[in-house]
Amino acid sequence: LTRAYFAFLEVLFNSHISFILSLDTNTFMHIVGSLESGLKGLDTNISSQCASAVDNLAGFYFNNITMGEAPNLPAAVNLARHIAECPTLFPEVLKTLFEILLFEDCGNQWSLSRPMLSLILINEKTFSDLKAQILSSQPMDHHQRLSLCFDKLMADVTLSLDSKNRDKFTQNLTIFRHDFRAK
Repeated sequence: LTRAYFAFLEVLFNSHISFILSLDTNTFMHIVGSLESGLKGLDTNISSQCASAVDNLAGFYFNNITMGEAPNLPAAVNLARHIAECPTLFPEVLKTLFEILLFEDCGNQWSLSRPMLSLILINEKTFSDLKAQILSSQPMDHHQRLSLCFDKLMADVTLSLDSKNRDKFTQNLTIFRHDFRAK
């Protein structure tokens, strides 16, 4: 049943995002909260489906609201309203993705990288705040090295969700994860 639920959500966020965004904020937040739970689960297939759904949501926000391609679209207006009512939504999901990537063994790094880029590009201040939070949780003598890791993560990454930019971010993320975890 769990697999069917998350497969259904992946399809909804991929092909029927306007429907998802038309839901009331409590229902919308509950569904996105379940995606975050799915990301944290041990089943990499479910985690990958949740990552895909989150990427579709964050990509929609980035393209229509951040980049302003269609901010007056009813679905974009609804998403902006949901985020205004719960401004911690995207930062919390990004934090979860970083925690999984840095502190757990994950077999689906490529899948997790996709929503990470979308979420970082939505609000770079959120990314800076998260970077500071992660650094503060690490031993002081590692801060300089880890700060350099974060700087390299965004090297040659542009404000775009095209395939080439996503691939560059994923390459950087692989190096970032390796260097961050090195003692």
